[in-house]
Amino acid sequence: MSRYENRPTPENNVSDTHPLSEFLWLGLAALLLVSAVTAALVFAGHHLARYVPFTWEQAIAFDWPEKPASGPDEARAQQLLAALLETDPLKPPLAVNLTVAEGTTLNAMAGPGGELLIFDGLLQRLDNDVAISFVLAHEMAHVRHRDVMEGMLSQGILLFAGALLTGNDSQMVELALLATGLSFSRQQELEADWRAMESVMRRYGHLDGVEEVFLALSQQSLMGDWLSTHPDTEDRLAQLARFRQSH
Repeated sequence: MSRYENRPTPENNVSDTHPLSEFLWLGLAALLLVSAVTAALVFAGHHLARYVPFTWEQAIAFDWPEKPASGPDEARAQQLLAALLETDPLKPPLAVNLTVAEGTTLNAMAGPGGELLIFDGLLQRLDNDVAISFVLAHEMAHVRHRDVMEGMLSQGILLFAGALLTGNDSQMVELALLATGLSFSRQQELEADWRAMESVMRRYGHLDGVEEVFLALSQQSLMGDWLSTHPDTEDRLAQLARFRQSH
């Protein structure tokens, strides 16, 4: 038998890294890339909103699907809104229209074209004119800041970017869009809080009762502070304290 034999060539192109680890790192890199790109696009959308005429936004306004309420609560809310507009008017062509809806939901919101909605359940929960005025002023602040149009532009850009980058609705992209969207939304909410405090201060000369709003809405949230579209209650109370110190 020959003393020599052909031995197999060593395979030096095999990675020592586990395939699952490589997959996780690639997934993380893709998630970070999508998050960075979508954040940049959202930022662009926020700056484009101010150039969209408010009359265009009014043209796409819609009627709220909730059943409108009537009675003392509805009349009270309309009177408080009128009082706020008298002491802190909107700059034309900005305008608002308030709908009070039936329901026990502790919520209020602003829609396209200055359409505001508040549930009579929240009006009944907030037995304080200052607290109700703060909620109305907060929603008006979203109109002042063009937050609704910013959101519409940003969401449209995000959906386009997601389709362009992936071609499908993968969970990775959805998570990136969710995290980015909530970040901007929370900042808008804090800015709306501050502007609402200015409105209420002009109307009443104090902010007694505003804390009641934050506590009531925090009880309404079932998803926790991180996934809520509103900031943490402690953050909002801290900002309220800073406002009082500076005014």
